[in-house]
Amino acid sequence: MSDSSLSRFVQTHKVALAVTAIVGAGSVAGLLYYLNQQSAGLDDSSKSKKKNKNKKKKKSEKKPATVTANWPSSNIPINESTGLPNVTEDLVKGMTKEERNKWALALKETGNQYYKAEDFKPAIECYSLALLCKTDPVFYANRAACYAAQGEHEKCIDDCTEALKLNPGYSKCLLRRAHAYENIEKYEEAIYDLTALTIYGGLNDQSPETFLERNLKKLANKINEERFSTLPKELPSSSSISSFFGAFAKENIDLDESKYPDQSCSQFLVKGLNEMAKDTYDNYVNADVLFHQAVTSYEKDSSNTDVKHAALAYEYKGTFDFLKGESESAVSNFNKALSLAPRCRTHVLLGLVNADKGDFASADEEIGKAIKMNPEDPDIYYHYGQLFYLMGDLDKAKDNFEKSKLYNPENVFGHIQLACIAYRKGESATCDELFREAKRKFPTSPEVPNYYGEILFDRQDYAAAAKQFDTAARLQEVLPTFNIGALPLINKSAIFQVNKDIAGCEQLLKTACELDPKSEVARINLGQIYLQAQKVKDAIELFEEACRLSRSNDDRVQAISLMEASKIQLKIKEDPILSAKVEEILRRAGIERNA
Repeated sequence: MSDSSLSRFVQTHKVALAVTAIVGAGSVAGLLYYLNQQSAGLDDSSKSKKKNKNKKKKKSEKKPATVTANWPSSNIPINESTGLPNVTEDLVKGMTKEERNKWALALKETGNQYYKAEDFKPAIECYSLALLCKTDPVFYANRAACYAAQGEHEKCIDDCTEALKLNPGYSKCLLRRAHAYENIEKYEEAIYDLTALTIYGGLNDQSPETFLERNLKKLANKINEERFSTLPKELPSSSSISSFFGAFAKENIDLDESKYPDQSCSQFLVKGLNEMAKDTYDNYVNADVLFHQAVTSYEKDSSNTDVKHAALAYEYKGTFDFLKGESESAVSNFNKALSLAPRCRTHVLLGLVNADKGDFASADEEIGKAIKMNPEDPDIYYHYGQLFYLMGDLDKAKDNFEKSKLYNPENVFGHIQLACIAYRKGESATCDELFREAKRKFPTSPEVPNYYGEILFDRQDYAAAAKQFDTAARLQEVLPTFNIGALPLINKSAIFQVNKDIAGCEQLLKTACELDPKSEVARINLGQIYLQAQKVKDAIELFEEACRLSRSNDDRVQAISLMEASKIQLKIKEDPILSAKVEEILRRAGIERNA
């Protein structure tokens, strides 16, 4: 609801959560680390700053390489066609250590000259010959740079791996191998290398984090497509559904099922509305089925059906499709409803579908049609205000929420949003008074104290916020409906976290998960707490659940990012070298890590 809503924390802090999850946000005390994006060139005293280019120059533009080779005096013959020495294993065996080192250095320096001239084939040959003389991680690294420049990513990975066996903290190889892994779509391996790179750097590199963010997003999108794209579409939590329908006026229809013919469109419609009134998840699932049956009944025999009832059946079927994330089906059903019996709410719902897609112009157009149809309709102005609120036009949002109070005074959310707008404008006293006014009008509403608690939390008045969340939770507990469900518990858990009461925070979120089995927010937040306590496997299970519960692709991709980042953390814990480095960093930072 309000822009300060803690329940939307995940959606508004996606990158931060995904990044910190890799080493455990809490265990590193919120330390964000960043990754080096700069292209890694050769390891050489000259430190060439020339960036590698994947695109080759046209032959007509390529300048011939100017290479001066200073070979050590020796009996090794030079190949006239290549200009390179005929170094073989047998010849190397007959050399002294000093001779091998001299030849290795000369071959590396010559390879560097070829590399700088972008003549990669002889450069590769030079580094290969240097490796015959001496096993050195720099030679593998430089040859890997040549392979990377030629797009030979597998070979680049192989050479980086050999270099890292000799020097596990070799930053250029970690970065270069991560790039290569990304290019062949092995994003998990890329993320692991980037994590290792940062750990070896002490988690304090100040470069941007976009490289990691990009790979996490690519990995999450890939997993989403492979594992979750075929999941059946399900309704969100009952609290979400309850809040959604709570912003609309009550239907003016006789709900006595016995007054309608058995198995008729009208009877199925009324049964669905009665199921919705019970406000539990199972009842909403039943309602979804009944609205589908109402539409099917009408399509089989429309002769004896009230056309307005048929339009309502299509509208409600479309609404439930929208709540399940099936936008195309929703639009189709809304259009059928409009063709039978147009009403303002259907246009508003079409506007919400467009707004959900980010198409605010089309959303504005649809709501404009509703206003033209009936400028005093109670379903219009709250949602029109929401549209302007999302676009950042607080003045127009305020005007529409005021109209919502006028035409639909029983919509508690219009009152709450007016208070939130006052807060965003810096009018704290007005905000407080509007919340007091809302409490007087809606004394049993858990929404009012919950969202007022969010405002108080944002002010860092944690004691007052906790009282509001407690009030909201008590009101919700005695209500027969599931207005906001576990949201007050989720919000209060943030106060426990601020106060470093991780055990209390964990218990509240466990209760929230039990109270609302469909809340992905509760599971994501509890997963974060488990990461702080180093219960990584438990965190992964929760993120997996959140993936399945997420309504939208964006939310699911975020949950997948957290899940995969946690798996990387688990791999780090299992790596004795990296795990020891993390422990060392934490000790230096004075942070006690949980066992």
